[in-house]
Amino acid sequence: MVDHPPNRTWRGPTVHEIARLARVGSATVDRVLNNRSGVRERTRARVLGALEKLRNDTADSDVPVQIRLFCDSGETFNAAIASAAEEVNRTVAGVEIKGVYVTTSELEPISFARQLEQEGSGGDGVVVIAREHPAINRAIRKLQTAGIPVVCLTTDLPSSRRSAYIGNDQYAAGSVAALLIGNALPKERNSILIVMSVPFRCQQEREMGFRRVLRSDFPYLKIEERVISDDRPESTCEQLTRYFEVNGHPAAIYNVAGANRGVAKALETAGKADQTVFVGHELTNHSRGLLETGIMDYVISHDFVSELASAARWIKDNLNGVTAEPSHSQILVHTRYNCGP
Repeated sequence: MVDHPPNRTWRGPTVHEIARLARVGSATVDRVLNNRSGVRERTRARVLGALEKLRNDTADSDVPVQIRLFCDSGETFNAAIASAAEEVNRTVAGVEIKGVYVTTSELEPISFARQLEQEGSGGDGVVVIAREHPAINRAIRKLQTAGIPVVCLTTDLPSSRRSAYIGNDQYAAGSVAALLIGNALPKERNSILIVMSVPFRCQQEREMGFRRVLRSDFPYLKIEERVISDDRPESTCEQLTRYFEVNGHPAAIYNVAGANRGVAKALETAGKADQTVFVGHELTNHSRGLLETGIMDYVISHDFVSELASAARWIKDNLNGVTAEPSHSQILVHTRYNCGP
C-alpha cells in the first residue's frame, strides 16, 4: 500500500506515469495505490514494481546499468524472453536491458559468437542464452577478460568461464519429467521417445536426469532412439510423422527441445494425441494452448521474468563488488488446470 500525505500533495511519480510503465489503466493504478479491491495480485505487483522503479530512477542520478541480452533459441522462446525483458525494464530500477534475439536454425554459431563479442562489449553486463559451441565460449571468455560480467540464463555454458548461471537445475527438471511419465503409464513394458535439437546443455542435462530416473524407478520402460529436430514446428512434425510410419507410435514423448506444436501436430495427424503421454518444457502461449486442449499432459517450466530480473540484479550487484553465487530457480510443473496467465 502506498500512503498519500493527508494534504494530498503527491510528489512522487504521477498516476499516468505509473500506468504507462505498468501498461495498465489509470483507474487500476488508483485502486492499487489506495489499496482497493478488484485488482489481480499479479497486476498489483506490476503496478507496485513500476512505482518502485520510477521512484528509484528519480532518486538515483546515475545512468542505468546497460545490459545486453543475447538469446539464441526458437521463435516462441525468443518471444517469451523478449516479453520478460520488457517486464524487467518496467519493474527493476537502475537497469536497462537491450535484447538481440536470433533463431537457432537460421544463424551459424560463429556468426552469433561474433555478434555477442562485438555488441556485448558495448554494455556494462551481458546475459546469454545459447547453445554450446567453442566460438560462443571463446566470445564469453573475451568479454570476461575485458571486465564485463556475463550471466548464462536457462542453459549453462561452464566451459566459457561465465560469471554465473541463473536458471533451473536442468538435471532435476529431466528427473521430474521421468517421474511424471513413469507414473502416468501402466506398469508394463512401453516405449518412450525423446525429441532433442541442437546442442544446448540444458537439453543434455534434462536427458541425463530423465534416463537416471527411468533406470532406477521404471526399468520396464524403454527409451527409443532420439529424434533430432531443428526447433521448427513444421519440420519437427514431418520428422516425427516419418518416424511413426517406420517405428510405430510410442506410449510417451518427452520433448526436451522446442517446437511443442510440431510434436502435437504429428500426434494429431497420426490420431494418437489422446493416447500418448506428452511432456515438454517452457510455458508459452503455444504450450499453454496445447495443455488446455489436452494434447500436452505436462509442461515443465520456470519464471522467465523472475530469472531475468535476478540476472539483471546480479550484474548490477557484481559491478558494485558483490559476487554471491545465485541459487537455482524453482522448477514449475503446469497442467491444464494451472497454466493460466
